[in-house]
Amino acid sequence: MNTAKKTLILSRQDDGSTSNVIEWIVKYGKPYIRINTDDDKTKLDFVDIDARELTVSKHGEETNLFDIASVWHRRRGFSLKNVSINEEELNKGILFDTPNYHKKHVNSEYKVLTEYFHYILERDVPTIGNYKSTDVNKLIVLEIAKKYGVPIPRGYVVSTKKALKKVLDATDASFVITKAISQGVYHFTKEYGYYTYTERITEESLAALPDRFFPSLIQEEIKKKYELRVFYLNEEFYAMAIFSQKCKDTVVDFRKHTDQDSPQRKVPYNLPEHVKTGLIKIMNELELNTGSIDILVDEDNNYIFLEVNPVGQFGMTSAPCNYYLERKIANIL
Repeated sequence: MNTAKKTLILSRQDDGSTSNVIEWIVKYGKPYIRINTDDDKTKLDFVDIDARELTVSKHGEETNLFDIASVWHRRRGFSLKNVSINEEELNKGILFDTPNYHKKHVNSEYKVLTEYFHYILERDVPTIGNYKSTDVNKLIVLEIAKKYGVPIPRGYVVSTKKALKKVLDATDASFVITKAISQGVYHFTKEYGYYTYTERITEESLAALPDRFFPSLIQEEIKKKYELRVFYLNEEFYAMAIFSQKCKDTVVDFRKHTDQDSPQRKVPYNLPEHVKTGLIKIMNELELNTGSIDILVDEDNNYIFLEVNPVGQFGMTSAPCNYYLERKIANIL
């Protein structure tokens, strides 16, 4: 068994940011093990709770995860692919009237196991990210922002056309927008990519709605000067201003930019101290030491907090602003 202390990187195969950080880790000569949630290259072999041994094998090499140097919780690393399961037996119906119950039970068993892994592995070594806060509740985060006096958009959750019309009639904003209550759709196949965007509610979209629909998040649209994408790492801020108002396609959501001949202007940005103070309070309550934060600066120079994604992409901020965030992360690990 290789006894050199390694950095444990929990991710998935398609995360380019992970690969970019690993390039720096390799440059610094640091050993590492990467466990992807969507491949079966790493297998759990043995756990001795008293002797502090949690052995996994990858490409024929064994690693004791009790003896790691640091953890980067980039994505959800551990999954059922790390254990040996007889798929043929698993797909058999065991209970006569509930044929899938045993599959749920297997998932529950492994969930308890992975929670234990994270608890013991991440408490005594330098850690970026954490298992508990990989997916935060966007609505709770907004409540936490209000608690600390951080401005947020006025928002509603509606599920009827009548309620939506009431919001439209009552709002002082020119428009309202809708966005995912969760982190939204971000899914790739071999041929296609699927996204959800922030969208403006128009008369046409309102007319097309049924009388009742799934509860949807509605917010007053902020008249903004520009948007900020902020990468947060151990109470340090790496902010980028995006001048999305210069193009009609990106007024509501800068991610809709498609004109490669007219790139969006993106520049480094220094956050005011009072904004930093509020954000640190939010991140501390969420128990997050890293994440990608979205902020709007309105026409009156107010800073409006939108959300934080604990595992958001940071390459889009790193490269245009020459922040070399991948190197900073590798240095911490």
